[in-house]
Amino acid sequence: MVATGCTLVGATACANPVGVDPAPSASEPVCAELLLELPDELGGQERRSTTSQASRAWGDPAIVLRCGVTPLGPTVEGCVTVASGDGTEVDWVVIEHEDHGSFTTYGRLPAVEVRIPSEYAGDQTIMTELSAVVADLPRDGDRACL
Repeated sequence: MVATGCTLVGATACANPVGVDPAPSASEPVCAELLLELPDELGGQERRSTTSQASRAWGDPAIVLRCGVTPLGPTVEGCVTVASGDGTEVDWVVIEHEDHGSFTTYGRLPAVEVRIPSEYAGDQTIMTELSAVVADLPRDGDRACL
């Protein structure tokens, strides 16, 4: 009976949830608002369920977003500015790892972290789509990429 329900709903609805550690400030009300604005599909990948508050995941391997991570201070890591659909710009600190890239907002409160597996490295629409939603988060003064 369960398998039939899963077939009707879709394969991704029955997939195991993506294990995600909760961010320190995941309970911030603005994180709940952000999650409501995130797309059901990102970079052609369908949304999956996660195991923690204020997080979203898409695809397999999973693209993972966490809202409420600790804001970054000044850093020597690379920083990119991504224009959202309405022309607002969002700064992201980028750290390349062996199997994924990690992007953390800079100058936004609360901070948002996105982990993108290497399999999606060439898809620039992912960060553009996310920046369009993240752009609504409050700015942290005049902090910006240099």
